[in-house]
Amino acid sequence: MRGTTPLLLLAAGLASGFVAWVRPAVQVSAGGGSGGSVAEADSDGDFLPDVVEWVSLTDSTNPDTDGDQIPDFVEVVEGGQPRHESVSLPPDQQMRVFITGPEPGAATDPTWLHVFYRIMPGAGGGSAAAGSIQSFACWLENPALPGVAFPLNVLSSCGAVYRERETASEGTWVQLSVPMVSEALLQALLPCTIWVETTVAGQQLRSGQKLIPVPAGIATLVPYVDDRFVIQTLSPVPSTSVAFSVETNKVCILTLEEDTSGPAGTTYIVTEADCEDANDLECETTCSQSVGWTITIPGGTGILSGN
Repeated sequence: MRGTTPLLLLAAGLASGFVAWVRPAVQVSAGGGSGGSVAEADSDGDFLPDVVEWVSLTDSTNPDTDGDQIPDFVEVVEGGQPRHESVSLPPDQQMRVFITGPEPGAATDPTWLHVFYRIMPGAGGGSAAAGSIQSFACWLENPALPGVAFPLNVLSSCGAVYRERETASEGTWVQLSVPMVSEALLQALLPCTIWVETTVAGQQLRSGQKLIPVPAGIATLVPYVDDRFVIQTLSPVPSTSVAFSVETNKVCILTLEEDTSGPAGTTYIVTEADCEDANDLECETTCSQSVGWTITIPGGTGILSGN
């Protein structure tokens, strides 16, 4: 499938009507910009839509959240620590998947599947780099049905977004975003993990996002620092007394300890749950109540950062 456009690969991966679409000829300059849909709106021009910056815990008004001279996009797609100064991984082909929710007050709007690539020279190079995406597959797994992979064609809908950005030293950045079902319909499938597997210039990459139900709706487990994680809602929601309901990106930082492993995945116990002072983040008073929770993740926590 070498040379096939990424949007057509996405069409094949989702096994839906995307093949009838025309791939938009969008090249986004390194200077950034914003678009018309939630998958394109990008306040700081860092190539991460604002809705993705909410889920990834980065600052949608600052293209380098932690000020370490590594762009947020690079740290996010390589599964780094964009909220903490760190050393970037050696440049390589990388991919990361995110699910985001509707904007506050728009409950009937779709959720979104976003796939981001960093493709380095030598894998096609320059504007041809996206042509090095040789395969694409995405599916859903539920721990209640271990080993069963549900294709995402029944969850996707029309209106895909495709963007590219060529950079001077960080390769070509690619975004593929597809609208899916409403948050209410997605909740019926929880808990679940959504997977994307792709091949770039012969290198196989896999990334997944764990989705779990919380009182505020749907949340995901986001790598934060070292072996600690944050439960973050897919969309901002007004902060009241509801756990994990946030307005100013309030988070609860969890320490997970592996408990058991089986066909459904690896089960972890929350052994610590506390609030840490980190930039503008604040924590809910209900954070400590999550100690003792168990979370099962197909493939383990390693899939949360991808690659």
